Amino acid sequence: MPANPRNATAPLALKRRRVDAYAVMERRRPSSLARTRSALAPVLRPARGALGGVSAFRRRARYFRDGIEGIAMELRTTTHDHAAILRAYGAAVGRDCSIYTPLHIVNADGDFSRLCIGDRVHLGADLLIDLADNVTIEDEATLSMRCSLITHIDVGPGPLRERRPREQAPVRIGRSAYLGAGATILHGVTVGELATVGAHALVNRNVPAGATVVSPLAVELGRPAAR
Repeated sequence: MPANPRNATAPLALKRRRVDAYAVMERRRPSSLARTRSALAPVLRPARGALGGVSAFRRRARYFRDGIEGIAMELRTTTHDHAAILRAYGAAVGRDCSIYTPLHIVNADGDFSRLCIGDRVHLGADLLIDLADNVTIEDEATLSMRCSLITHIDVGPGPLRERRPREQAPVRIGRSAYLGAGATILHGVTVGELATVGAHALVNRNVPAGATVVSPLAVELGRPAAR
């Protein structure tokens, strides 16, 4: 009697279901490296505190050697000491802030005293802060990755300087404001409380409290002719 094709394929289908279920379990299961890290974290935490003292001494030595530019370089590589470093070199930083690497600070004049960050502020990765003038980021503001806060314009020593002299002015980000990824805030701008700035927007004037501003969206200019 010939074999039933359904009976022949049933074990294969069952095997596939088991393999698929196993794959889902593996994706949900933390990696062995992650499990090891979680297990060792309570043990390594005191060691990290001790190493923090060593790091602080090393940073002081770098400050004497390279000035505030050397400390700015530290902010581009550290993974968890941003708030402590900023406070140690003059910035006011509130409680429970999340600051991601790298953080780029430029044009600091000897220290970071022109920077004031409130409580529970989020600074995303690759953020640029220009401290040619004061920068204030109020409580619970969120600045997404690759945002830029620019406090000055200087075209350099060439002849263009006669038409465009240097300008600088402070930047303020209001309480609970949100800046989308890649937004640029120019000198003299205040982003109001609870305002929203869309991704990649270039902001050169004040944003009222609660307002939403966005950059132009992509526009389709045409399609290939149908063949």
